Amino acid sequence: MASLYPGVRVLLMVVGLCFGLKGTQAAGAGRAFPIVSENYVIENFQRINPKLEWDPTNFLIDLSGQYANCDFIGRRGGVDVVNETPEGNSIAGYVDYTDGPNADVNEVNVYLKRVIDRWMHERQLNDQIQKAKRFGCSVRPGCNGLVAVGCLFSPSASGNVPPSNHTDPKHPPASPNALAFTRQQYEVAELITGNKWDRSHFLENLSGFETSCDMIENADWQFTQAQTYARKLGLHFLGTYGYAENRGSTQDALDRILKGLKQVNRARHVGCSLIPDCKQNDGKMYVVVSCIYEEED
Repeated sequence: MASLYPGVRVLLMVVGLCFGLKGTQAAGAGRAFPIVSENYVIENFQRINPKLEWDPTNFLIDLSGQYANCDFIGRRGGVDVVNETPEGNSIAGYVDYTDGPNADVNEVNVYLKRVIDRWMHERQLNDQIQKAKRFGCSVRPGCNGLVAVGCLFSPSASGNVPPSNHTDPKHPPASPNALAFTRQQYEVAELITGNKWDRSHFLENLSGFETSCDMIENADWQFTQAQTYARKLGLHFLGTYGYAENRGSTQDALDRILKGLKQVNRARHVGCSLIPDCKQNDGKMYVVVSCIYEEED
């Protein structure tokens, strides 16, 4: 992700929490994770990178508080942070939010566990976690029943996390978040298409910022966010998508969708994400899948 200044790249994770506030829109910096959540996020991140440490200088923790505020509610994904560490290392950041009407420590820990579990399930931060040496997070509750969180990593894994999938903090996205494929879904997808999936998760993550229930009503999705991000990296990818009614089995619907995505069969690298529960006005529920792929030469 490009920084406002040359040589500075950042990734910030933010889930807004304002301690001591309830039911009102709060402003200002968030605070460091409660100790229970601090230990929980360290334990989970160190499963990916055992050498990653919670910043002992508190620099990243304090700085992340600037992004853990209610202004970031409605955004999920990478954001620019115009700073370096005192040692001159790059910083990366990511923002997120979740439901959370209360502000006491025990409830905040519950909200943070929910967010951390989602990060681990979606795996969008794995590359950044693997390449960072230090990280720090802040949290802020009281954002009109929502909670915002912010984590900073240093050094940044330049360009490996897509930009935020929503740029209007006043209007959270209407569609649910896309999910990464499970291991079983990977295996089935490879059997159906005869193609190996991108196991770096880069294309999968990129597709996750495009996959939307709105695709059901849109016959010509342009994949604007993915294309813009790819151009910044000097890359060229294509996108395709499909949907099918979920009749009680997400896997069955996924199979039908993948069989119809003929472009993927000819791709050199592929990454996809899905939303399993798009409800439509006809009262039915649909599975939506979008894929980012690179064509064979």
